[in-house]
Amino acid sequence: MDIFNKLIARKFRNIAGERYEEIAKRYREFLLLPEEFVLPEIHSILLPVDRFSGEIREELYDTLSAYPGASVTVVYISEKRTLSLIEQTLGREEAEKLRKAKMEFAERLAKEIASRLEAHGLRVERRYFIGSKSDDVVRMMEEENFDLLVISRSYGSEVTRTSPISPLVLKIVQHVNRPTIVY
Repeated sequence: MDIFNKLIARKFRNIAGERYEEIAKRYREFLLLPEEFVLPEIHSILLPVDRFSGEIREELYDTLSAYPGASVTVVYISEKRTLSLIEQTLGREEAEKLRKAKMEFAERLAKEIASRLEAHGLRVERRYFIGSKSDDVVRMMEEENFDLLVISRSYGSEVTRTSPISPLVLKIVQHVNRPTIVY
């Protein structure tokens, strides 16, 4: 903060005069403190994926490889409410077929992503379960103390021209108090 005070003082010395203190007070919240210049250490990363997440671009893998030794947990969460609606409308047998198909898809997707992350030198854990996509991601970030959340902007639903970020992603980002990358 001290370096910015000096820069502002030099810039406004002959212009602002007595108003310098007022200007510094008003804009103090926009200036970074020295401790804010330090990047947080990242040891654990949560990467939730689903059928809407789409292809993960190579640039994201390169970005994550900047955290050598970090462990990445790739998680696929099938929405419990959807499966219960299927069960109510089509019956238990159809719901079980759908659940099994979703878990097979989740396993394939998580395995593919995990192999690419491992190729970039990261340790990977894969999980897939039935729950609430938003609530479980927020809960996992808090309870398991992940350092970084990496989430697709289309996680949970397709994006459109009028809605470039999924409402589910907005909800998650608003409730997570950790650094987040939305790709």
